[in-house]
This record gives sequence, structure tokens and C-alpha cells, in this order.
Amino acid sequence: GAFQVRYELTGHPLISVLIPNKDHTDDLDRCLVSLYKNAGYDNFEVLVIENNSTDPATEAYYQTLPQRFDRCRVVRYQGPFNFSAINNFGAQFAQGEHLLLLNNDIEVLSGDFLRELLSYSQRPDVGAVGAKLYYPDDTIQHAGVLMGINGSAGHSHKSYARTAVGDMYRLVTTQNYMAVTGACLMTKTSLYKAAGGLDEEKFAVAYNDVDYCMKLWQQGLLNVYTPRAEAYHYESKSRGLDTLSENAKRYEREKANFYAKYQQYIDNYDPYYNPHFNNLFENFGLK
Repeated sequence: GAFQVRYELTGHPLISVLIPNKDHTDDLDRCLVSLYKNAGYDNFEVLVIENNSTDPATEAYYQTLPQRFDRCRVVRYQGPFNFSAINNFGAQFAQGEHLLLLNNDIEVLSGDFLRELLSYSQRPDVGAVGAKLYYPDDTIQHAGVLMGINGSAGHSHKSYARTAVGDMYRLVTTQNYMAVTGACLMTKTSLYKAAGGLDEEKFAVAYNDVDYCMKLWQQGLLNVYTPRAEAYHYESKSRGLDTLSENAKRYEREKANFYAKYQQYIDNYDPYYNPHFNNLFENFGLK
């Protein structure tokens, strides 16, 4: 077995939740309903960052948000899809001491979701905090990010069963990783701004989250995965997968940028992944 530390909150800071969105109001509504139901914390605002929706029903849906969800508003980003730029734009309107980057295809499951993430984000030695995310088939989508997987980075324990405990109980215990996914990432607003937000030039869509976490890690801050913040992630439904032909060239370019910047860690060193483990897959198998 394992023990879980539950940190008391120091104060009552405002959290600003940033949710990029293009159409797919069914996904967004599921995300918002689940977040407000399971936040476990009452001092937060939500900024939906609209980007190039084409369905007229989307605008009609936006008009209902202030009445349905407390402190929820829409800000509008004009320009082609750039995940980093969209989040950076939204952060300009955020009033909170902490930011939560949240994909619109997330469905929150655990009952004290925001409180759990905040309990670590509030610590002065912590940079970013990530959640335990599941695919719809109840397998692991994210439980921390490992450097060096398949020449870049990968998600710890990807495709393990939801009920699995993982290697050395790592799936079910809070721990440090070099990075966590931007699909659900909490960080202090001050750190985000000091880092210049997400890199809009080199990592417009892919690797921006890992790059941000690496900036924090290189400053000596900890990036934390907590299994007590749980959610489904209906991955990349709004923008499509990077393996699709129209996105493949952009993805390969950003992967090359990532390798050029972090080659030493990709090739030689992730302190949270044993060097005897296979680095082609995220399964903790021996080479």
C-alpha cells in the first residue's frame, strides 16, 4: 500500500481556468458541467477562448454560459489555430493567482479536482501540476511525462488499465516528473508570465506543455503528477490527431525543434525513468 499526503490550502486564491474551444459545444458543455460539479473548490473563474468556430449554434451556446456557470466568460482569439498563442491570449484576461490549462475534451471525474491540483500548485517549490487522465475505454492516457520515449517524450504508463497500480505503485502515488500534459496543467500565473507563456513559434501545437515544464524544471522547480485529480480525456477531438496528413509536417517540425532543444535529456537523462527501461514505449519494460 501507499500513503497519500493531503496538503491544507494556504489561503483562498482565485484559479483561472483557460479552455480553448472551436465548435464542439457538446464536448465543452460536458467539460464545464463536470468541472463545476467536481471542482471541490469555490474560488475560480472560467475563460472559454473562442477560436474560429463556424457552427452558428456555437455562438448561441456561448450566450447561455454566464447564466448557467458562475464567473464563466468567452474571450475571442482571432487567428489560425495555435494552441500556445490561444492559451497565452487567454492568460492576458486571467485574474487568478493560478492558471489551469484545460482542454475542452476533458470530463472531470474526481470530486475535489481543483482543490487537489491547487494543494500542490500553491507550494513554492512546485512549478506545474498534472492530473491522471483516462481514455474513454478506461485505460491510462496520462500519468506524467517521460523524456526520451521514441526520440522525444511520452506519457507514463500509457494504455495501462485504469485499475492498475503501475510500476512500483507509480500510477497511484503522487510524484515528480520532468513534465505533465497541457491538457490539464495547473501553474502559478506568475511563473507562466515569467516564462513568457507557451512558445508560440517553435511549439505552436505539440510539445509546448513539455517545453514549459522543462523551463520550470531547469529552474529547480518540481513538476508534480497527482492521481487524486482524475478525468477522462477524449483526446484531440476538436483539432484532430497529429498523425493525420494535414498535421504531420507541422508535428515533425515541432518534434525536431524539441529534440534540438532537449537532446541531452532525450538521449541520456530522465531522473524519473530508469535507464534500463525500454525507451521506445511508455510501458516500463526492460530493454
